[in-house]
Amino acid sequence: MSLTPNKPKRVAKTSAKPKKSAADEKLDATPERLARAEEAGQEAEKAPGRARRLLDPFDVMRSTRALAPHDPRLNDLRWLTGEALRRVHSRSALDALRAISTERVGSTGFGPRSGLPASEVALHARDKIRAAEERVGPAAWPILTRIILEGAGVRECRGFVPEIVTPWRADAVVTDRLRVGLDALGGLLGVTGRGK
Repeated sequence: MSLTPNKPKRVAKTSAKPKKSAADEKLDATPERLARAEEAGQEAEKAPGRARRLLDPFDVMRSTRALAPHDPRLNDLRWLTGEALRRVHSRSALDALRAISTERVGSTGFGPRSGLPASEVALHARDKIRAAEERVGPAAWPILTRIILEGAGVRECRGFVPEIVTPWRADAVVTDRLRVGLDALGGLLGVTGRGK
């Protein structure tokens, strides 16, 4: 037995959070998309080295290539058009009654905000939504709003095609109207296949 007291051994401290690799950050969803999923009550699961899975039917249609089965580029363009429609819809949804002026919302410093006032942004977005509804037509617009904006699946839209009673045919017609509607909205919402 030794008379010298035992010195505690130094243990290297490790951080509680594992560091994200560049590949994990590249595959992760945007903060806006995660916030929208949380508001809709959807769960998001993330496995290391894999993309985050959000259980939104429109996003599942993109990942399963239901928007364009034989063309991955067109599939992504149609999904981007749907995302642009979601952004325009969220910009147009300003409450009419506010406790403070809408021009003060989002201002952080001195001087005027850059860009248009929030009320003007909402008016432009509402005009764009009306133009989108006219361009798509009365047969496809309820399907687009139900699937893209409200987060419903194709099966929940069978009621929009009451003339077809066979379920798989109704699903095919709903999907086709969704595809045609997204193709019609691409130019209006600024999503085109031109570029690289």
